[in-house]
Amino acid sequence: MTEAADAILIVVEVLLGASLLTTLFHLLRVRTLIGRIVALEVIAAITVGGAALITMVNAETAAIDVALAVGLVSFTGTVAFAAFFEGWHIDD
Repeated sequence: MTEAADAILIVVEVLLGASLLTTLFHLLRVRTLIGRIVALEVIAAITVGGAALITMVNAETAAIDVALAVGLVSFTGTVAFAAFFEGWHIDD
């Protein structure tokens, strides 16, 4: 890769790391269940981005499989939580 591409990848790595740390801080500080679920979803999205970045850097396709699995599990968990939360506050 060129020097410019390497510099961009380093910047993206730093930004992903910083966003992961701030999201973890938010996860520990928030007191509501919905806030924690949202923070976990953001962490899953950051993980998918990190796996895509690893794929770009190493030119290996195994990390894409990890990104796909994390994305699918995260989506399934979100749908399950939404169904649970909707049923939890039913107005009779």
